Amino acid sequence: MPNHQRLINLLLQILAELGWKPPVGDVIDEIANGGLLTVVQAAAICEVTDQTIYRWIDHAGSLGQSLGKKSTTWLIGTARLVAYLEAHQGGLPARVKAENLLKKYWPSWSQVGGLGQGD
Repeated sequence: MPNHQRLINLLLQILAELGWKPPVGDVIDEIANGGLLTVVQAAAICEVTDQTIYRWIDHAGSLGQSLGKKSTTWLIGTARLVAYLEAHQGGLPARVKAENLLKKYWPSWSQVGGLGQGD
């Protein structure tokens, strides 16, 4: 019988070596750190049009993999978006590029009045 705690610890160690950090805080902290994007922001980090993001939302939905939630506007999960990019829109290079653009843009977007606040 496998030692579950030993396996969990080994997996956590591997993840840490790959750069993964366990989440801290709550959902508000996640949002404040770029965990949700507007369509405008998603389009900017993916270097595509808003319409392309809407097509990707539809495509991901047809695969049973929602990219976000629509209320008065779409809120797109960043982790879901970059996973979709990697799986369906250019592989790991597209994912890394989008993640790097998010790091570049997020400081200004997280300020009041940043890009896409009212989309």
